Amino acid sequence: MLTSLQKMVGLPVIWQDRQMGYVERAVPNASAKRLGGVVVRRGLGAAKWLPPSTIAMVGEQCVLITQKPGHMPDGKECALSRAYLTTGECVGEVTDAVFDGATLKLVALEISGGPFYSLMGRKSYAADFRVCETEGRRGGVVIPKLVSWAELERTLGEEDEE
Repeated sequence: MLTSLQKMVGLPVIWQDRQMGYVERAVPNASAKRLGGVVVRRGLGAAKWLPPSTIAMVGEQCVLITQKPGHMPDGKECALSRAYLTTGECVGEVTDAVFDGATLKLVALEISGGPFYSLMGRKSYAADFRVCETEGRRGGVVIPKLVSWAELERTLGEEDEE
């Protein structure tokens, strides 16, 4: 099942038939190829961290985990910002990431040309991408091409058949 980092926000986190809190934020790993972890909060309490090894499955209704959430790690998160084509042209902002709920592998990034495009529901997707490591574009991603949601689904469906 495909889901996104933004759709995870607000989902209940379940461990041994107990609700441990709600997803506050989901974060990709440094290379943006997998889910890096989840920030969980219960009420006004301190935020807790779920590394990907403790996440059994991300479903439509909840996130199932194999152990209690731990303390927040010290370190920087992967913050994806702008998307650039291989020609160097900026094509928009990275607004979300699509991943497989069972394997936690990121399959595409959602790119928006700006707030007006987001309001109109005009988003593009990048199945192939590389995170920039250069100082001037840190947090940016380089992509060879943008595709529509229909093209992305068709591409992912062909990969599943192999």
